[in-house]
Amino acid sequence: MIACYQGLRAYLTPISGQHVILYTTKSCPYCYALRNLLNDYQIPYQEIDVESTLRGKLAYQLLASPGIPISIINGQIIYGYDGELLTNALVDAGYTITTKWE
Repeated sequence: MIACYQGLRAYLTPISGQHVILYTTKSCPYCYALRNLLNDYQIPYQEIDVESTLRGKLAYQLLASPGIPISIINGQIIYGYDGELLTNALVDAGYTITTKWE
């Protein structure tokens, strides 16, 4: 159990020191929209593809997600594209969001 937890924690921790990690694919329209919104707000993020990288494939399995995107914002896991949850998590992480996401 401890090894599993340590393994999961590795996927919740950004490699580059950023507070936002996205597990995505290139073809997902929700992933595309999420990337665009983060870019519009100039919020730095680390993106990991769940189809083309080993880390992404393993994280997808460990996080037991029913789909993508998977966002990890300051340690909070958000499954899918939920504007309210994403906005709240980003504000809690110290980012300024001026409008509500759709």
